[in-house]
Amino acid sequence: MLLLPVSVIGVEFGGNECYYHLESNSTLEIHYTHSVSLTKVVDVYRISPGGIYFVQERWQEFLAGQPVDFDYRSGKFYVKNSHEFLGKSWRYWFIPVNNATILIDGKVSFVQPPEEGILEIRVEKIPFLLSIARRC
Repeated sequence: MLLLPVSVIGVEFGGNECYYHLESNSTLEIHYTHSVSLTKVVDVYRISPGGIYFVQERWQEFLAGQPVDFDYRSGKFYVKNSHEFLGKSWRYWFIPVNNATILIDGKVSFVQPPEEGILEIRVEKIPFLLSIARRC
């Protein structure tokens, strides 16, 4: 039983990785500070064993690298809804000023260390034992 494969969300940064048990549909949010405007950005994904879907972006300014069209405003945020399939993995490059935090199903599962690096999010199957040993 300990070697049976289970579906997980893999989170890797700087060579360190951890796994979060994947429900049929999990929500993953990446909260970070935009490196130009220094304002908050939130990217929201739906994750299932079939892959990663980008579903929403929330941001506060219209500067370099930020969308110019939005669906509505919510408080201080501009909000753009989407439903874009991204595949089984997705990568971000973060620098220290981004101060990225990942929430999976509302729980903090990753806080960026004070260094730059590539953050990769993956949907995969791994042995149950590994999912316990490297739980986020």
